[in-house]
Amino acid sequence: MPEDRRTYRSPRREKQARETRRRILASARELFVERGYGGATMEAIAEGAGVAAPTVYASLGSKRGILMALLDEMADDADREGMEERVAAATGHPRLQLRERIAFNVHFYAGGARLIDVARTVSGVEPDLAEMWEEGEGRRLRATRTLAAEWEAAGALGPGVDATAAVDILWALTGPDVFRLFVVKRGWSRHRYEDWLGATLEAMLLA
Repeated sequence: MPEDRRTYRSPRREKQARETRRRILASARELFVERGYGGATMEAIAEGAGVAAPTVYASLGSKRGILMALLDEMADDADREGMEERVAAATGHPRLQLRERIAFNVHFYAGGARLIDVARTVSGVEPDLAEMWEEGEGRRLRATRTLAAEWEAAGALGPGVDATAAVDILWALTGPDVFRLFVVKRGWSRHRYEDWLGATLEAMLLA
């Protein structure tokens, strides 16, 4: 008889693995913010999570893997999937699409402004993290191009605004730098910032 190679799945073990991963990410997030990327060693992350260092490597692979997982977790918390569905459902209503994207960005940035600062700072000295940062910004730029092209095709852009200008303005003003200047440095509430940014971009871009 052929050997049965089916893998047995234990719900209990899977639950334990998820809990271990959650504790590792929570420990890493705290240490990245307190000590910086370089100061948060894998051993310190393991100690904070109450596990052995090999468990951290087995669960997430590397510090880069941990940081990427934290950023993905932030995007999930901000409901990236739901935002994309709502933007698609709002086709033909550019103002609603714009507000949905802004709301997501603000939620994402507000949920981890200091962690984003860590990722941005380290990307200047760590080649693999620089690649990660560029990949994230490239994803944001591609989504912006898609939206601007849709608005141009529908005649929704304002006088003198073409898709190229709309991409540049939208991509720049909805990025983390502008959020950091207004909310982190100048102390604006996220709601005030969100309302201002939406009104500003509507006035600049849309007919």
